[in-house]
Amino acid sequence: MKSIKDTQRWYGYFFIALSVVALLLAAITGVALFQRALLLTTALTLLVYGLTYEARITRDWWRVLLAVSAVVLILDVGVTFATTTALVTPLLSFLLPLVFLAVLLGYLRRYISR
Repeated sequence: MKSIKDTQRWYGYFFIALSVVALLLAAITGVALFQRALLLTTALTLLVYGLTYEARITRDWWRVLLAVSAVVLILDVGVTFATTTALVTPLLSFLLPLVFLAVLLGYLRRYISR
């Protein structure tokens, strides 16, 4: 019988694999730029969620995730301003994954090892 830690590690691998699928969908499919940015944000959020199942994470990896998240946030806002005239609905569609990403990064910060 597997321990709880082993089972949780597999949950993390599952969400990391889902993030790779979302990233591939963003790269391969011929969708609009706005939808591609939303897929990229979802892929990053799933990746960070998968990493929360790991026991520890180094400070450098956490900083890389934080920097990539900031770039994705700027990209999302830029895509929204560039592609739409009504800003409220597109910004709200990015709000849920970005807030979840911020919460996950804060949670992941507790598990930083030096």
